[in-house]
Amino acid sequence: MRLFISTIVAAAALVAAKKPHCFPYGTATLPKDLSKSNVPLKDWWCPKSMAYGFQGFSYPMAYYDCAAPQNGFEYMRDDFARMKRDFGASIVRMYYPVCMNESVFENAIRAGVANDMVVIFQVWTNFGVGNDWQQSQQAIYNVLSSETFGPLAPYVMDGGGDQFVADLGKFRAVMNAHGIPAGISEDWDRPGRMSGDNGTGLGPVGVGVRANSDYVHAHIMPYYLSSNPTVAQAWPYISEQIAWLARNVRLPTMITESQWAWAPHPWHSGASDVVYFFKRYKIGWFIHTWLDEATFDMVFQNGSYVIPDWRPRNC
Repeated sequence: MRLFISTIVAAAALVAAKKPHCFPYGTATLPKDLSKSNVPLKDWWCPKSMAYGFQGFSYPMAYYDCAAPQNGFEYMRDDFARMKRDFGASIVRMYYPVCMNESVFENAIRAGVANDMVVIFQVWTNFGVGNDWQQSQQAIYNVLSSETFGPLAPYVMDGGGDQFVADLGKFRAVMNAHGIPAGISEDWDRPGRMSGDNGTGLGPVGVGVRANSDYVHAHIMPYYLSSNPTVAQAWPYISEQIAWLARNVRLPTMITESQWAWAPHPWHSGASDVVYFFKRYKIGWFIHTWLDEATFDMVFQNGSYVIPDWRPRNC
């Protein structure tokens, strides 16, 4: 009898631990021939309730030469594989892809498929200078209208970002028509613009951005504050901003930019101990960045990791 009861308990534990058949946090996988899944899109994505804790990396794409190896499929495929194997990443956030050809986005989709990972597209805005953003945006549109990648993209892409408010609304309409959410990646702690005066409520730009967004991809960056916060002050600021977003924006939220470290410190090895806070608020977060952003990088130029033998905790 004791053995029988133990067997039942063990079986129940296995059932409880079984992952749902969904993407990207469950057991669903993408066909490797670049065809779309036969699962209806409405049943494909894991619920937002699972989208908390560590998600992946910002992936700088700073090579203007579209033929550079860093813009190629094999290079991205191998980087994505390391992110997943060594850190448990599920999503790659393309960060300012300065190549304005659809090939870079097609290669990112192919690399995502090869590793069963999500890719977030981003329009290269050139920080508001010139019309580069229009060319970059058109490259994304070309991918969505292609016979090969158009049907597949909604199964791999989870979001795309564009300019402020009127252009964001137009971009969102195109993305939504393909079943893809849209928004911007931005710092909401901008009193009088994104947030209201003294940080109370939404500012005029924030109101427009919220109305034209499906999600919040927040830059919560204590190291940019004029008060020059210490390491000990960084997490209280981040947690306060998360609570502010929950009160005022009330959209699915991920922290897409917040530097993983503010100074050399042994605390880095426990930096994901706040995982239960992220679970409570259903907040995902990214490490900014993978490589090519100098002191923000998790990867040295020689390929080794800045924090060796470390993997963000999830629960």
